[in-house]
Amino acid sequence: MMRRTLLIICLALLVACPPLSINTSRAAVLQAQSPADNIASIEAYSKQMDAYTKRNARAGRLFGDTRAYETGDEPARWQEFKTKRALQRAEVYSAATAWTGSTGEPVVVNIDLTSPSGDWAQFNSYYYRSDGTLAKLRAEMRTFLGDVIIIRDRFYDSKSKLLQEKTRYLDLQTRKPKKIKEGDFMDMPPEVYAKTSTLPFYALLKKRQ
Repeated sequence: MMRRTLLIICLALLVACPPLSINTSRAAVLQAQSPADNIASIEAYSKQMDAYTKRNARAGRLFGDTRAYETGDEPARWQEFKTKRALQRAEVYSAATAWTGSTGEPVVVNIDLTSPSGDWAQFNSYYYRSDGTLAKLRAEMRTFLGDVIIIRDRFYDSKSKLLQEKTRYLDLQTRKPKKIKEGDFMDMPPEVYAKTSTLPFYALLKKRQ
């Protein structure tokens, strides 16, 4: 367990995060308009949402899949946690943070995945329009199995049609572009939740309104 914890910490520290200030109001979400069906509008919207989540880090609701990793074929058992400490103590391998707008619907959802070995970690960010449709999915896979970071940016229109996908490969240690060959690294395409209602813990989100 100690080895897993250290490996996960190392993976997480490879991307530096700026200090977060706390502001639990939803003013930024209210000001941000749902994006139009074009890349530029979606990019601008996702940047606004990134700024909002950084300012309101503690406003996100915390969830974790409490089933044992070895029983991954069984139905997920998502549970809401009141604090990050409680979530960490649960030692889950699938965790999520969700920020909601004025209607109670999620606007940004971060889902983090890892394994008991700690050899890989995946960080997925989902940006939703006010109507609950997915506007952008940003997925970052970091793995020691090939020493690579795979970054995917996918853009969707309001009818869930994929507009564009960008994929980059970086060195795990230096974060510089890396040439890769198929089969030389571990990859795990991200799960796509095209609507907020398809999120695996959506029922928990709606329970506390």
